[in-house]
Amino acid sequence: MKSLNNILLIFLVTILTTNLSYSQEKRKHSHKYSQELIETLSSYQKELIEKERKYLNKQRDAIRKTFSIEQKEMIADSSLTNSQKRNKIIASFSSDQKELIEKYDKRIDTIRKKFYNSLSETQKSLIKKKRKKSKKND
Repeated sequence: MKSLNNILLIFLVTILTTNLSYSQEKRKHSHKYSQELIETLSSYQKELIEKERKYLNKQRDAIRKTFSIEQKEMIADSSLTNSQKRNKIIASFSSDQKELIEKYDKRIDTIRKKFYNSLSETQKSLIKKKRKKSKKND
């Protein structure tokens, strides 16, 4: 009886670790864009994507540096969901913080326009195809 329990335990642990490893591996390879689209991007388009990421990170860092003590407390409040925290913080933004966001948004929007204008019809169709798949699950 004891050996049967040990065998079952080993079997269950093996199955659970295999499933966990598989799910982590699957998440690691998921991309915002399809692999097919990524392969068609030119070096200029890849540079624009990197530039956009860079500005988004700069914007986030700049905003974090301007957070007041009250805003930091809102973030630390574990009784709120992330969307509730986000809504409260956005509502509490000062005019300087809003101006900072707008300044970065203009830069990011111009990069996004350049990227969109550089896309071929094939690339646009691949993006639309990916979006249709993601909207099915919404």
